[in-house]
Amino acid sequence: MIGAIVLAAGRGTRFGGAKVLASHAGVPLVRHVVERLRASGLEQVIVTAGDHLEAITAAVAGSGVTVVSVDPEGGMSASIQAGVAALPATCDAFLIALGDQPGIDPEIVRRVIETWERSTSAAVVPVYRDGVQGHPVLLDATLRRRLGALSGDRGARDLLQALGDRVVWMEVDAPVPVDVDVPADLDRLGG
Repeated sequence: MIGAIVLAAGRGTRFGGAKVLASHAGVPLVRHVVERLRASGLEQVIVTAGDHLEAITAAVAGSGVTVVSVDPEGGMSASIQAGVAALPATCDAFLIALGDQPGIDPEIVRRVIETWERSTSAAVVPVYRDGVQGHPVLLDATLRRRLGALSGDRGARDLLQALGDRVVWMEVDAPVPVDVDVPADLDRLGG
């Protein structure tokens, strides 16, 4: 089984509040992400939430996901660790997606999974046009313990570099999905 972790515990300081709750087309950003992951065929989705636990839980209600509480002071690494801990032991691999990136493409999610299934890699990272590394990143479940050693707000970037040739850098002929960091980014999302 392959699961997914949606990182939604950040404070959204640059945005001026909980950006994952900002509305796009009448739907909170985090709900868009969850729906796209579910559309790709993933059944086990974990959403991490910090200061806005109740509002995020309400935003994804009825979608069949599990929401876990995270101390936002722990940074991205704490969110990854909480998400990994909430995944069932039967997960062979899991994707990490960003709760403020509502335009992820379910087809690209499926390609990332298929690339991992056809390889012996420990991770798959999509590389969008112009060489931009993006999400969702897939990590093999054998990395659970190494993820437990992460700290701060860098996520798994250093771990991916340390894995060397055990990472597949999957080329994607598409622009990187918009990552909403400031209110003006909502305008870049389009219809």
